[in-house]
Formats: sequence, structure tokens, C-alpha cells
Amino acid sequence: MLFNATRPAILNGIEDVVTRPDVADRAIFLTLEPIPEERRRPEAQLWAAFEAERPGILGVLLDAMVEGLKRLPETHLPKLPRMGDFALWATACETALWPSGTFVAAYCGNRDEVVENVLEADPIAIALRALMVGRTEWTGTAAELLDVLSQRAGERVIKGKTWPGGPRGLSGRLRRLAPFLRKIGLEIAFQKSGERWIRIIRSAATSVHVALESRGVRPSAPSAPSAPTMQPNPANDFAAPDLRTVANDADGRLDQPVGTARTNVLKCNGAGDADGADANVAAQSAGKSRWSARL
Repeated sequence: MLFNATRPAILNGIEDVVTRPDVADRAIFLTLEPIPEERRRPEAQLWAAFEAERPGILGVLLDAMVEGLKRLPETHLPKLPRMGDFALWATACETALWPSGTFVAAYCGNRDEVVENVLEADPIAIALRALMVGRTEWTGTAAELLDVLSQRAGERVIKGKTWPGGPRGLSGRLRRLAPFLRKIGLEIAFQKSGERWIRIIRSAATSVHVALESRGVRPSAPSAPSAPTMQPNPANDFAAPDLRTVANDADGRLDQPVGTARTNVLKCNGAGDADGADANVAAQSAGKSRWSARL
């Protein structure tokens, strides 16, 4: 008997519990604000407050659903992320709640943070980024790359459980990291026949320079965005066979501005500039009053 079911799952933890790129790219990460002691309340009061707001919450969701059903056939995105249907549906619904483009900006900002968090937690990604500082290209076998990265990582790291035990393990790890590395400007290409050749190319993506400079590292100047040229590094000028690039644009890089995603608070249409709890309560109360008569 075969059962097919789809439902969202919520994972809760103090630390980041999702570190695998393939899972992280299908998730939305939320960091909740701490609750001050003076605002803590018993569970009975919490549910009583929720029940009072339930009609307004339902009304807002129904408004969004009506808008989404109307706009979905004409909604398009330049590139779809991994959760493509979710992104299209939320984009179609957003104008019932926020200005057009708000969801994509927030979603892209969230995914940028996910990329950085995953790469910061992976010792292979850390060593690889350090290797490519000042380089535009590295080419060699998987065994050679593992040796180079091991020297940069140090003995304590390579003896840990997360360090690959051989070239095959490194290749598999790089394939999983490839979509996230591509987002910071590092392209990974493989050649299967014979020895496992690997080529790492740093593109002209600005995100990699921002990430490195935030750590006090100054990478070399990027190539011109219009026609980047990659010169082989004299220190490892290998004669490598033709390589193929792993994966494609299915990783979902959205060509949308994301610079304000972390500072742009999502507000309902018509909301004022006031911030804080009082403004939120006022918006919710208005929604509740409007929908209580209908329900």
C-alpha cells in the first residue's frame, strides 16, 4: 500500500538544527524574540487571547487566499527556488497583506542567511573559502584537494567526525554544498572518467567578497561582470580534461533586490509608521472587528 502525503513540519531548537544544504534550502528559518519576564503569561491566558483574535486571523487568511486564487494564473517569478509552488502562491497572495515584492525580498533575505549559516557550520566550506581567497581558479584531483584543505583546516578539525575520510567522501560533500557555494560565487565542476578531477572557479559574484570582508579578509579584485576571465593559478597549473558543471539554476537564485530584506518589517497595507506592540494590536483589533460581523 502506498500513501502520499504532504504537510509542513516545524523544528524547534536553541541552536541551528538544520545544517544539511539540501534540507536548509527547503526551509524557512525564524529567530524569535525573547519574551521579557514582565510579559510572560500562563498558557490559559495565551489561548484566551488567541481565541479573541481568531476571527481576525481567519479573515486575513481568507483575504489572502482570495487574492492568491485571483492572481496566481498571472503570477511569474524570474527564477524559481526549490520550493517553487510555495513561492508562486505566496507571491500571488502578498498584495492582500503587503506591497508587491515584499515576500520575494523577505524570502531571498532569509535564504541568504541560511546559506551563510550552513557554510559557516561546515568545515569543508570554511577551508574551501579560505583556499580561494586571492585565487580565481583551482584545478586538481579530489585527493589533491582533500590534502590541501586538510592542511588549512588543521589536525583538530580533520580528526573530527564531520571531516571526509577520503576523496570519494569529499566529492559527495562538495556535490551537496555546490548550490550554496554557487550562491557565494564559487562554482564546482567535476569530471568522472579516470581520476576525479575537480575545478573550483570563483565568479564575479559580490556576495563572496562581502562575506569574506566581514571576516577581515580582503579577496583579490573580481573580474569584470560583463566578461569575467579566469586565469589558471601558476601554483597549480594542472592540465585538466574537459569538466562539466554540477547542478543548474534549479537552486533558485532569484534576481530580486534583497538588500532591505533584513530591515524591512512586514506590515499590512494601510499600516502607519508606528512600531511596537501597540501598533500590532491596533491592526489586529481592526481586522477582528471587520470580520466578526461577517462570521
